[in-house]
Amino acid sequence: MHYAAHRALIAACLTSACATTPPPSAPRITLQRPSECLTPCPPLPIPTAGDELAVTLWTHDLIEAAGICRRMHETCRAAKE
Repeated sequence: MHYAAHRALIAACLTSACATTPPPSAPRITLQRPSECLTPCPPLPIPTAGDELAVTLWTHDLIEAAGICRRMHETCRAAKE
């Protein structure tokens, strides 16, 4: 008989806990990425020849492409804030 009172108390606690539990929150809507973040960086140039002038021009093109990509990433970061 003593156990029946404990079971009744446990059952009362369990059922009353359900009544005080807040309803589940609405599903989160994930934010879309800004359009500035959707543009891919330009492809890196491929060296065409091995002479010194071609390598110098390729290095200049590579630095320019990296600068464009860096600016695009900065714009993306600023758009997220």
